[in-house]
Amino acid sequence: MRTLFTTFLLLLTLGTTAAEKADVVVVGATPGGVAAAVAAARSGAKVVLLEESRHVGGIVSGGLTNTDIRKHGAVGGLYVEFKRLVVEHYTKTYGANSPEFKLCKDGNMFQPKVAELVFRQLLTGEKNVRLIEGARVVAALTPNGQATPGRRLEGAPTKQFSPKQKLAAVTYETASGRTTLTASAFIDATYEGDLAALAGSDYRVGRESRSDFKEKHAGKIYVRFGDANPLPGSTGEADAGIQAFCFRFHLTKDPANLLPVEKPTDFNREDYKHLLADIRSGKLTELKQAIQFYPMPGGNFEINSDHPHPDTGVPSESLDLAEENYGWPEAGVAERARLFRRYWNYQEGLIWLLQHDAEVPEAIRKDALRWGFPKDEFADNRGRPHHIYVRQGRRIWGEHTVTENDAKFVPATGLPARQADGIAIAEFEFDSHGVSKFDPKYPGIREGYFFIAHDPFQIPYRSLLPKSVDGLLVPVACSASHVGYQTIRMEPVFMALGEASGIAAAQAVSAQVELRKIDAPALQREILKRGGVILYENTAKRPEGL
Repeated sequence: MRTLFTTFLLLLTLGTTAAEKADVVVVGATPGGVAAAVAAARSGAKVVLLEESRHVGGIVSGGLTNTDIRKHGAVGGLYVEFKRLVVEHYTKTYGANSPEFKLCKDGNMFQPKVAELVFRQLLTGEKNVRLIEGARVVAALTPNGQATPGRRLEGAPTKQFSPKQKLAAVTYETASGRTTLTASAFIDATYEGDLAALAGSDYRVGRESRSDFKEKHAGKIYVRFGDANPLPGSTGEADAGIQAFCFRFHLTKDPANLLPVEKPTDFNREDYKHLLADIRSGKLTELKQAIQFYPMPGGNFEINSDHPHPDTGVPSESLDLAEENYGWPEAGVAERARLFRRYWNYQEGLIWLLQHDAEVPEAIRKDALRWGFPKDEFADNRGRPHHIYVRQGRRIWGEHTVTENDAKFVPATGLPARQADGIAIAEFEFDSHGVSKFDPKYPGIREGYFFIAHDPFQIPYRSLLPKSVDGLLVPVACSASHVGYQTIRMEPVFMALGEASGIAAAQAVSAQVELRKIDAPALQREILKRGGVILYENTAKRPEGL
């Protein structure tokens, strides 16, 4: 009766908007969102998955097919299932002795179109999941009407949170109109934390100061590639900086499959002045010094930005375009579209410059001209990716904030602290790309870059719970400091957190309790039952007798 009354109030608020109902609503068909939807459905929940684009799989089907993972035993569950389906695809399509099978590396590398195929396979295998594409969430609703959006917080506040609100429904918009969708539990799996902010979750964007969480690598920082020690010029001051975005696009040198790189209409040669200076000085003499080529199954290559050499500083420019993305997390549709075009034109412009600019040595131009966009990838967009690599967006202010210090050893054990509600493992390095543009005073260094090894540690369920919103879990834009987020932001980890969120949401619906009040041990048992990993320790470091 209460649910019917709530729905009635919401419909009064929104007038003629159509109405639908689900047990669990997931916003964002990123790998974390797909995992959340599948996990909730396998627990018996009726799930609606809303995706703004016409593609599923986020940046993984958008080009990031050389995913970062070190300790494969630290991530299980649906990520392992995803890998198995990738291997099955290449085995059935090409054979177990094929180059494609070998290049897929046990399912950890794959073509973007294969990643999307597998994600869709996971979704279509679940009758309890309804996927709605081209659906943009335009409103978050409490039982009494529209939610008050969350606030952007600075540093590490300990007080002054927004009043807690209950997320009861969302309104989404498609080409057919607007629909209000009520549910018992919601999961925000967007990279930007869009639903969380709309629903009233306080959040942070940018970098905390060194003093906020007592993190060695917080704030403005200079370190050399492969070194963790801050250099002179590192202030540790907070700012609005987030690490650079890029497109993880693909190229081919197969003439039969090649679409030529085009000169962008807004091409600006000045964007590449430092790269050209490296060419003039004789520092950059080969194409591979400017960009990295990763061979993929199917004959194409994934392209990544190169880190500068610590001695030569080459390349000064990279595919990463720092600073200009600072506004992305909180930007609206139009501004994100503008930034999307700016980043793509910059990257395509870089390749075009290496192919055609008269100041580029002929040997580099000839090598670059062999490459173009593949006809057989991103076929609906002339070989161009449909997703920009949002390395970080908003980060919610949650019940626990993951920081660099979560990886520190407890003296008594010689291991990171255990979390009573641990649901996944942070196992990759703290890995931040540059935050600021190239500074000639620091050759070989990008401000904001760091790559810091650590022992695997547990990510607690509390980090997915916004302090100021009930009824919502946030497995991607979760609660972490800028530094802490750099080990969480790997797609296998997002899948693990998404899977845990889906299980938790279904358990909350079944037990008719708030998400923050579910039985954590019961959640952990179910994660383990499904092959997930909640504890991964290097016990060789453990002192005798412990």
